[in-house]
Amino acid sequence: MSNSLIPFFDTIDDSIVKGRHGYFYTANGKRYIDFESGDWAAALGHPNTAINAVISRQIPLIMHDGLFFRKQKAEALSKILLEKLGMKAGESVFLSSGSEAVNLSLILATKLTDRDKILTISGSFLGSYGIGQVSEDNQRRVNINVDDFDSIEKINFDEIAAFVFEPGSSWGDIKFPASDFVDMLQSRVKKSGGLLIANEVTTGFGRTGKWFGFQHYNFTPDIVAMGKIMGNGYPVSAVSINKETALLFRKNKFRYAQSHQNDPLGCAVATEVIRIIEEEKLIDRVCEKGGYLKKQLLRLQSAHIDKIKEVKARGLMIAVEFFSEKEAERISGELMERGFVIGQKNNNIRFMPPFVVTKQSIDLLIKALKKIV
Repeated sequence: MSNSLIPFFDTIDDSIVKGRHGYFYTANGKRYIDFESGDWAAALGHPNTAINAVISRQIPLIMHDGLFFRKQKAEALSKILLEKLGMKAGESVFLSSGSEAVNLSLILATKLTDRDKILTISGSFLGSYGIGQVSEDNQRRVNINVDDFDSIEKINFDEIAAFVFEPGSSWGDIKFPASDFVDMLQSRVKKSGGLLIANEVTTGFGRTGKWFGFQHYNFTPDIVAMGKIMGNGYPVSAVSINKETALLFRKNKFRYAQSHQNDPLGCAVATEVIRIIEEEKLIDRVCEKGGYLKKQLLRLQSAHIDKIKEVKARGLMIAVEFFSEKEAERISGELMERGFVIGQKNNNIRFMPPFVVTKQSIDLLIKALKKIV
């Protein structure tokens, strides 16, 4: 069969026909162990029967209802989410994708501060379009290298609308900035009248071993962008703002509309995702399984200190950095051939498995890595 899709990404000549917990099964009968959670989204497994049941119940009632009515499911979800974020008097809006959530966060920050510069740590991913599009030469972005304290003095903070903090860069090689570096940036931005945005599209909902990645820091966001795990693969995202930002918006109100805003189906799915994470204590499982995988990878590093530069891990957000990019490419390719779906960029191999990943799957991965490395 000829491929009629625009080839933005290279793919293997096989297709997934079924998922089961942390596994994929292809049309050619091969099983893959998923260490990427799809596109980092399906953290509760493929498929999750409880989420499927909620979708089945909601679809016959209403999926989409436009912009003219109050949104009961969205309001209920917002209250749950704001409590998790520590923003009990704040407000939220629900969209479809993480890129939309980040882009709206940036629009809010620039309009509410009347500034147009966005401060980010280099390598941060701000979305696929709009203010935050991938282009590194975006003139509205001010980039600073991770933990580069000297460069802080070179920034004109009076121009900065917001500092967008991604607490574990997923787009590149997974970076966890030092707490004092984040503290200094946060302090300077707030002192100059800018806003703080936590980009939790990838790190939110337990991925790093806490509900949100910024909770590993002394970081108090004004705005939080969320997505991915929030729908376990269903397209739903969110922007939440604290009380002060909500009051500021009332004084500088503007209209924002897109087709799937506060949709009841997406809100029903996200509410169920939060319930499952809570009731099944999945964040505890993230810490347990993440700690186990990190320990095994550190042992591998000790045995191959000439090849492995660093193991970076927080919860189930883990990367192994090699000294050689070619080595990372070789190992990534061989892991795929052996039936492991993993991420690779530059000289880093990334592991972001579903929260339901088993010890057996981790052991199989480590066994394969030992042979390949």
